[in-house]
Amino acid sequence: DDQQHASGLVQLGQGTGATQTFPGFLVFVRLNIETAPEVINASRSSTAGFLYAAFRARDLFQTALSRTPLLPVNTEIYDGQPDADNLLFRSETPPVETFGDRLLVTRKIVVAGRPWTVLFRPTSAFSLPSSRAIPVMLGLFGLLLAGAIALVARYQERAYDAVSLLHETTEKSLLEKELMLQEMKHRIKNSITRVLAIARQTASHATDVKEFSSSFAARLQAMAASQDMLTRSRWQKADLGDLLRIELGQVFGKELPEDILSGPEVLLDETTTQALGLTFHELATNALKYGEAGNSVGALKVDWLLEGRGRDRTLVLNWREAGQKQLEAPAKT
Repeated sequence: DDQQHASGLVQLGQGTGATQTFPGFLVFVRLNIETAPEVINASRSSTAGFLYAAFRARDLFQTALSRTPLLPVNTEIYDGQPDADNLLFRSETPPVETFGDRLLVTRKIVVAGRPWTVLFRPTSAFSLPSSRAIPVMLGLFGLLLAGAIALVARYQERAYDAVSLLHETTEKSLLEKELMLQEMKHRIKNSITRVLAIARQTASHATDVKEFSSSFAARLQAMAASQDMLTRSRWQKADLGDLLRIELGQVFGKELPEDILSGPEVLLDETTTQALGLTFHELATNALKYGEAGNSVGALKVDWLLEGRGRDRTLVLNWREAGQKQLEAPAKT
């Protein structure tokens, strides 16, 4: 194949007439005819030859192990099993015999397809920890310190979140307060406008101050009843049936016949509630003064229904007064 392959232990210089040989190994790689001039590792070609490099084991490993920090260990490297005939390299500093094999560390690695065995033994520069409890205590202290830092960070995050939430809530509260003030100004302005309109209308129909005062007070009371209904519903909606019961109850008394009102639930907005409240009050007052309802409230029937669907729905309300009393048109309209 095109992978690098290492040889076993060889004596470099042997057979060349050299007076000294060096233990080492060779690494081979295949050359291809078509790609040898450009690429060494190519596939699917005929073999042109082999390229190899010789490595002196002593020079190679001394260079690798001389890098700082220097380890207080004796290193032995074997080609294959840890036998004397397979020894590639041994450190100059001998191991401490007193430790024996208690601290022996063995590692097996593969170099260019060749298995190696590496043995590590402590030298005289190696010393055991004074107590095994010290690293354990240091580890526990590190864990406690990390936990404390994590808790502090968590509390700081919570404090930041609380400050952010408080700031957001404060801004929201100020905005809601401003909106509420603007809404209150708008409602007060509308209420004053309605009071002035009621006063002008009452004055135009009153014959004297006493009649004006009585009629004006009754109309303001009807307006207050509508306001009270809207306040209880938080200025959202008011039920038509409840509005009729309140306005008729102010004129005819609290005890109304059960069959005087009939109709489905209809929710009214603020403007419609105010307008219908005054309208119902005027109709009830006229029925009390000029109709049969003044003698018997049972003569009055009010029913309503909704026609259509969606936005095309229309409220149809029937106000019926029954009686034998001859009605005449009022002198002043």
